[in-house]
Amino acid sequence: MMANGLLAMNRRAMLGALAAAAAVPAMPAYAKGPRYPAMQALIDGYVAAGLVPGAVVGVVQPGRHQPHWLTAGSSAFAGGHKVNPDTLWRIYSMTKTVTGVAVMQQVAAGKITIDTPIAEIMPEFRTMRVAIDPLKSLESRPTDKPILVRHLLTHTAGFSYNFGGQEPVETEYRRQGLNAMSQSLGRQPGGPETPGLTEYMQRLATVPLRYEPGTRWHYSIGLDVAGALLERMTGKTLDVIFAGQLFGPLGMNDTGFWVPPAKRARLSANYSWRNEKWQPLKTPLLVDSPDRTEFGERPLMLAGGAGLVSSAHDFARFAQMMLNDGMFEGRMLLPRTVARLAMANLMPPGVLFGDHDGFGAGGRAILTDQATNPAKYRVGSWGWGGAAKTMFHVDPVRGHAVVLMLQSLATLDDGPSDAKLLTAIAKDRG
Repeated sequence: MMANGLLAMNRRAMLGALAAAAAVPAMPAYAKGPRYPAMQALIDGYVAAGLVPGAVVGVVQPGRHQPHWLTAGSSAFAGGHKVNPDTLWRIYSMTKTVTGVAVMQQVAAGKITIDTPIAEIMPEFRTMRVAIDPLKSLESRPTDKPILVRHLLTHTAGFSYNFGGQEPVETEYRRQGLNAMSQSLGRQPGGPETPGLTEYMQRLATVPLRYEPGTRWHYSIGLDVAGALLERMTGKTLDVIFAGQLFGPLGMNDTGFWVPPAKRARLSANYSWRNEKWQPLKTPLLVDSPDRTEFGERPLMLAGGAGLVSSAHDFARFAQMMLNDGMFEGRMLLPRTVARLAMANLMPPGVLFGDHDGFGAGGRAILTDQATNPAKYRVGSWGWGGAAKTMFHVDPVRGHAVVLMLQSLATLDDGPSDAKLLTAIAKDRG
């Protein structure tokens, strides 16, 4: 079964899990040596318990790119290949950090600032309206403030997601085909196809915002709008922008919005642990595989918020560049000050992510230390995860970045989580 019906399920719980902050306690640096036993035991345990068929972890430290790889299992429950750093995974919302950094590169080039009103580049958003009561109707009033670039990067623009619930704004997103991406993630059965990026933005501008810009964090399609902003600014499509600004310079040769036939055999299988009614399953349901994948051809919409496929090999290079304050193997992709700004809190004053954290360019920015809890991120960390439980973070203070690749949609309570990974990292640092 493919994902068209299944992935239209209510994803509030699934994607809400991505918004849970986690952190690493202050401990000595990693001991020198070839092993990270707690992280290896974690992914071995995931495979042994049948939670995922396979997983890959990459660990990098500041300086030269010398990643350490941990692997377990295979790319599918039936068949597949032994996973390795070149196995391909759907990274979904980890795409947001790539889009955020690409926007910050334009900031560094002086083309925009983080406080540029997006209507200067995308005039369809010049006269936005906001719902008076988003829980009741689409009745709206003109916004008091414009949407700024920083709002797109930090989910504070007032946009939402089509899978957010049955409220009027989300219902209108579904009616107009404003899905999370042009593949079936978030698409409703029988609903309209996701339009191309230009038409998507034109439709979106007609829907009232859920909140006044800059007043509240609300997980949204803001990074998809940021991707459209990049296209409008440069006159290039998002795949060409990413290739020129990031993937080419970093050697991320296997990262893109679709998987060409020659690479298809390296694509992992993707499974869901819940049915369309969000009920748990005893055995996972295959929703996408190399033999029958929705990522086999160029999608209509290049989704800056959820569209990429990547490998641990590639994404560790992206993480290394950010850990090195914008530098990768002697080449500067971001000035140090802008790289640090991208990982800092960019949210408007008084707005928080959760109870006490911030948000940077497409990823959480941890502001509050919880040193006694090994399952929480430490202050200074930045990163994000994807709907299939891929995850990464960069910790410049303690000097590491970690990338975890696996595929587990609609994960059950005992499935892969940030907290488990971070607890393992804490043990390996001890």
